[in-house]
Amino acid sequence: MAKKPFNPDDFFSVKTVKDIAPKFEQLHNLNFQEISLNDELVKLNYEITSSEYKDKSFKTLEEYYEFEVDEIV
Repeated sequence: MAKKPFNPDDFFSVKTVKDIAPKFEQLHNLNFQEISLNDELVKLNYEITSSEYKDKSFKTLEEYYEFEVDEIV
């Protein structure tokens, strides 16, 4: 078996709100024009990293699906 050179990109993966949404069903019932999605995600050890994100821009979780998130460790 041939050795592959180390590639740091092999350890990097992009997650979106859509990727993590199934783990947090309670988020689907919230109105994000009244509360901050990012504040709710921080409670769940995630944060939105997309620069385009603005609090209270959309009402439903699905409207935020394409925004990138990162896990807080």
